[in-house]
Amino acid sequence: MKVLVLGGTGYIGSHAVEELARRGHQVSVFARGHTRPQLPENVSLVKGDRHNREDLARASSRGFDAVIDINAYAREQTQAAINAFDGAVSRFVHLSTMAVCRKESFLPVDEDDPLVTDPAAGYGYDKAECERALRWAHTKTGFPFVSVRPTGVYGPRDRKSRENYYLRRIMAGDPVIVPDSGAVPIFAVYVGDVVAVLANALDAEGVAGAAYNLSQPELVSVNKHISNIARLAGEQADVAHVPARLLERLGFNLLQFPYYSRERLIVVDTRAARRDLGYQPTPYARSLAETIGYLLEHDPESQPSLEETIPPIMPRSRERALIDRYRREIAELEDRLTNDWLNEALPEV
Repeated sequence: MKVLVLGGTGYIGSHAVEELARRGHQVSVFARGHTRPQLPENVSLVKGDRHNREDLARASSRGFDAVIDINAYAREQTQAAINAFDGAVSRFVHLSTMAVCRKESFLPVDEDDPLVTDPAAGYGYDKAECERALRWAHTKTGFPFVSVRPTGVYGPRDRKSRENYYLRRIMAGDPVIVPDSGAVPIFAVYVGDVVAVLANALDAEGVAGAAYNLSQPELVSVNKHISNIARLAGEQADVAHVPARLLERLGFNLLQFPYYSRERLIVVDTRAARRDLGYQPTPYARSLAETIGYLLEHDPESQPSLEETIPPIMPRSRERALIDRYRREIAELEDRLTNDWLNEALPEV
């Protein structure tokens, strides 16, 4: 199959291109070409800007069988792609996100959950608007889209790596701050599983016009995830649990803490993806080992992490000093409260 990948030079896109090439597809990457991307052998570059209608029209005229759109983040971007490829391809696979769902149903969350409608939701709302454009096009002209909605995607070459956020601190012996209890499961899926589903969606039957959720089946708490990363690195993690409300009062952005979900348990129903798109999750232990192995091989401090996207409010040395003081004062408070209570509660002899 002749496949065009929009956004094939980034994190998930590069993995998707490799998977498609491995399967024997004739793959092209649509990118501006300002810097020559590292493309696999026999993968061609189609130069263009997705914000330019003429560039998209020229790409469409090359006779692709299918398109995988990795980097549409606004309705206008998706609509431009629809305008260019409607009637020209047999399948249009859109990489969405579980953030488009309002998550109003009882557990687990499935594909029937309503989409976000509040613009204040930012990224989730914008991606929901992309899906609404696709749904309208499918209703109007039969536009053959499939939407794939992963949870947080982790794996090698992640440019916003949550795992490397933890690993950097663990390797340096710094405390890892975790808001609240850390007992809620992470909301994640392995990048290799995501791109396998994207590739499967190209020729799956009876899936046009549908969306599919992806998430790993194992329920692994934030605390356990951190301890697993430390074990793979041969280190011990110094985890500091701090109330989220206190972190906010100190000026921290809670989005900078990986997988924090305000202690809300979110479980995803992936039966539809298993049934229709051949979703076969890689075991968590193996996918995490591959991720941490890659980071250790390439030096965690030289690899990007979530903190490049959401910069911390203070250097790690200051975080360490803050945690030392927090622990000291909490211990003193506990001792004082215990002594006061015992002295007041016990009868005098």
